[in-house]
Amino acid sequence: MLPLLLSLATVAAAAEPPSNIFQAEKVPGSPTFTASGIVWWKDRLIISDRVGKKLVAYTLPDKFETLREIDRAVGLGVDPEGNLVVAEKEPARISRISPDGKTTVLADENVGTPHFLTVHKNGTIYWSGFPDGGTRSLAPGGKVVVHTPRIVHTYGVGLSPKQDWLYVASKIPNVDKRGVWRFPIDENGKPNEGELFLKTEDLKPDFKDLPPAKDGAKNLTGWIGRLQGLAVDSAGNIYIAGAESHNSGEAVAVIDPTGKKVIAMILGVPRNISGLAFGGKGNRTLFITGAGEYQLYRCELPDPRP
Repeated sequence: MLPLLLSLATVAAAAEPPSNIFQAEKVPGSPTFTASGIVWWKDRLIISDRVGKKLVAYTLPDKFETLREIDRAVGLGVDPEGNLVVAEKEPARISRISPDGKTTVLADENVGTPHFLTVHKNGTIYWSGFPDGGTRSLAPGGKVVVHTPRIVHTYGVGLSPKQDWLYVASKIPNVDKRGVWRFPIDENGKPNEGELFLKTEDLKPDFKDLPPAKDGAKNLTGWIGRLQGLAVDSAGNIYIAGAESHNSGEAVAVIDPTGKKVIAMILGVPRNISGLAFGGKGNRTLFITGAGEYQLYRCELPDPRP
């Protein structure tokens, strides 16, 4: 039985599906975005539309509205107090938006080129750096820390279920260092020396019902190209996607917690995927956005997500 299809709470009850392949669909009524980060916040999905210079709120089933005007918002996360955390460019800073709309700047020095972000249960904020800047973090009451090694062209970020690993997708031009990196995180949220965890060139989706990649490649790079989006589910499986500057890549791949096996593929999405986030009823919906002219997509998964 596939780890993808098992939540920690429903292992005994889960049923094996007929295939390891899932199909995404366009969300009805979705406008077109040039989207970066997305996050589930206060029972709705928040989307950063960096070209539209606004945060868009999507409420199921089909309501889209502007949450607020904001210049060059990219990454989004939610802190333990239920505030929305935003990575911004031009000016580069990390800020916090409370449910009543008040904005507080948390860091505007030594933040690099902030892109996507995620938040630890103790309030430590981690963000990627694109195109440069490396991965960085900010603990409550602390100063910005640059993670080592300083890997550039980092994009999607996510924490393991126990929050003891930080995963970071890098599409660095150097193919030998391109892939998902991971940084061990101690109980206080402090990052330690990172390592290259997986390379898409080393993985192969091997499912009988999977059509060939459009570029004919046998490894995972043919499906997802250079990495961008990243998310982690409650079982520790890692969802990755990308395809910028690549002639294939119309898929989201699901990798098991060891980083050594592709356990599922999600098809039916246009290329150039940027943001991945879980939400909806039971957190069982994977929402998908893109970096180009892109509408919101979703994939209903058969068990609750984190």
